[in-house]
Amino acid sequence: MARPMMKVGEWGNIATTPHKYDEDGKARSLPKGSRKADTWRARAKVRDLDGKVRDVESWAKTEAAARRALTDKLRERVQPAPAHAAVKPTTKVKDAARVWLAELADSDRAVNTRQVYASTCNLHVIGTEKAPASLANLTVREVTAGGVERALTEIAKTSGPGAAKMTRTVLRGVLDMATKHDAIALNPVRSAGPISVRTTRKGTRDTERTFTLKEQEAVLAYAASDKVAQRRDLADLLAFLAGTGARIGEACGLRWSALDLAQGTAKLGPVVVREKGKGLHVQDDGKTDTSTRTIKLPADLVARLMSRQVNAPRNDWDVVFTSARGHLRDTSNTCGDVSEMLTAAGYPWATAHTFRHTVATTLDLAGLSAREIANHLGHKHASMTQDVYMSRRTISDRAAELLTLGS
Repeated sequence: MARPMMKVGEWGNIATTPHKYDEDGKARSLPKGSRKADTWRARAKVRDLDGKVRDVESWAKTEAAARRALTDKLRERVQPAPAHAAVKPTTKVKDAARVWLAELADSDRAVNTRQVYASTCNLHVIGTEKAPASLANLTVREVTAGGVERALTEIAKTSGPGAAKMTRTVLRGVLDMATKHDAIALNPVRSAGPISVRTTRKGTRDTERTFTLKEQEAVLAYAASDKVAQRRDLADLLAFLAGTGARIGEACGLRWSALDLAQGTAKLGPVVVREKGKGLHVQDDGKTDTSTRTIKLPADLVARLMSRQVNAPRNDWDVVFTSARGHLRDTSNTCGDVSEMLTAAGYPWATAHTFRHTVATTLDLAGLSAREIANHLGHKHASMTQDVYMSRRTISDRAAELLTLGS
């Protein structure tokens, strides 16, 4: 019976032969088992990607080294990278990450996204020469799902779960690029377990909790009366966040020209970003493709904005909410100011983003669909709105009413 043909990319058994150099420097084969070998040859037949069977060999000082060298050569032979590819199976993760960073810099992603991804990549995927990241010196072929999980777990311990989650996103992008270059067949990051970003330790911010109606009213009242909050002009800004669920960057980038107070609408999308070489500026493209949207404003917020329009001095950027000095608001600094005020007001667990979560939960309890809420918040996928922004801690009377048994 004929021997079955090898599959494309498959190789046969590896045969090893000891050799000794003669006086002319040529390697002469020795009997199997000889202990006088100067070098070893490992050989095997492989069915190349064109379907032809060929002999492949490698040489090394020991039998084991010759086997390893041949195995590596065979793997690269049956899984070659295209000639144009910058990433190959033997490319180290840190070098693949640098290729990915170059592609990221030329992408159409939002400025803030590029900056956050680049910072995370340099810190947790590449590292430094003296302190490389845990996966940095592995080749892309050597990365496993288990290795990814161990690395992310360590980052979560040292830098927090948020940093681990962001690193997972970046590392997935790097190895997705490696698969496109045919350097690896599958991305091991996609098989690694998810990283939880929930924090419940005392004194930490809670990314899931939302304000109750009384808590939100208390926060806004505090912002209106506190001297530091007044100096930082936070009262109207927080009222806008509470009344719209806008992102903090969208609030900082809101222009008067985007408001139609007669109709009670606001066009959201542009955000304030800090870009290297440009400084602070308003980016007209929103955070995502679906960020640009027009929403209806609550009547009390319209009245507040009308009052501000009359009293607030104009600025070169036409923005509604400027810094205390009349310049563009830096989003990060503003988030810090809001967190500081919330802590002083007795809500150390809350952040500026808590207003956005609260709006999503309020609309959910009012009966709006996930798609309607996603459109209001500027989310592309309603599933994200449900999974991340709608609080699961809220006790609903509607469920009990629907399940009440008849007498």
